[in-house]
This record gives sequence, C-alpha cells and structure tokens, in this order.
Amino acid sequence: MITDDLAVYLVTAEPAGDQTVQVVAAAVAGGVRVVQLRDKAMTTRQRIAALHRLQDAVPEAIVIVNDDLAAAAAVPGVGVHVGPDDDHPARVRDLLGPDAVIGWSIHDRDQLDDRDGLGACDYVAASPVWPTPTKIDTGTPWGLDGVAELRSGLPQGLPLIGIGGIGAGNAGRVIDAGADGVAVVSAICAAPDPRAAAAHLVAVVRQARSRS
Repeated sequence: MITDDLAVYLVTAEPAGDQTVQVVAAAVAGGVRVVQLRDKAMTTRQRIAALHRLQDAVPEAIVIVNDDLAAAAAVPGVGVHVGPDDDHPARVRDLLGPDAVIGWSIHDRDQLDDRDGLGACDYVAASPVWPTPTKIDTGTPWGLDGVAELRSGLPQGLPLIGIGGIGAGNAGRVIDAGADGVAVVSAICAAPDPRAAAAHLVAVVRQARSRS
C-alpha cells in the first residue's frame, strides 16, 4: 500500500445493502482508492459474498473488511482492519501473510508502545478524531492535538489516517495536524452525489498535503 491510496478512505454505511456497491463504485470513480466493508450484523458468508461483489465492481481499489479474518482469508487480495479489542495485528499478519493490507484503530496512547502491533500494520487510524453518530462505541476523541501526538509517536513511515466526524469542511485540518488521509462514512455514503462528494474530498486532502 502506498500513502497516496489512503488520501480518502471509504467505510461503508451500515447496514450494507443493495446500494452499497453503487455508492462504492461512485466513490471510486471520484478518486477513492481504499474501501472498507463494515457491517457487524453480517455473517462471514455474507461478507465473503459482498467482498467478491465489491472487488468485481472496483478492481482498481483496495478492498478491506472490518474484523473478519475468515472472510479476508477466503477472498484473495482483501485486507482487514482491526481495533484494539479485536485480534492483534501481529496475529493477523501471521494468519494472512506478508501481502495482506492490515490496519489498526488507535484508541489509546498505550498502543503507541506496542511496537509488534504497529510493525505488523500497513496503516493505523486515529479513532475517533471527533465524535460521530456513525460509531458511538468509541473512546475519548483525539482531536487535532491528539492526531499530532500520534503522528510524532508512530514509527517513521507508518501511514496515519483520521476517522470520526470528518467531512470536506474539516478534512484539511486533519491533514495539517499530521494525518496522511481521512476515512469517512456519511460524508460520501449519505451525499446526494457520492462521486462528487468523493472527488471534492480527494481535492481537499490533496490541497492540504501540498501545504505540508
């Protein structure tokens, strides 16, 4: 994975229904290059089927599944994103091999001391940057100062994205604080025109990157 792919990272809205593939395809047409399937109510079998549909629809994008190692292992090329209460990234790496894309949500400063975990990751996510109704079971928001703190505490070269309460109006500030990209749900999935929303976000992030 290259950092440019992480500029705007789409997490699918829950529940992942019939419109999900259409929204994802529109977002990728707008410049998104990483898509995470997140639906806690799905079974592994349902996730596997959904992952195949996404890969067929957007072969140019990196497709990731949230916290389902069995689904990731069953669909070649699919990565996995885990949280601090899920499987440890080092175990995920052992199970999925060196080529899998692995991401880890950072909820706690203690995770910065877990060098084995960080070393197994292709990217990490400051989660959440700000409060968000999309995911309420989170810890204290990092805020922009927290994003900057994470950036300085992470191993050099490990990409950092921000997630939580982010849209086109504040994405540039997250990049200015030290993130390499932003992850969004409703900013694209709830937009009247997901392709245009994605393209606007990508432009905002690229402009902010050019300042850093």
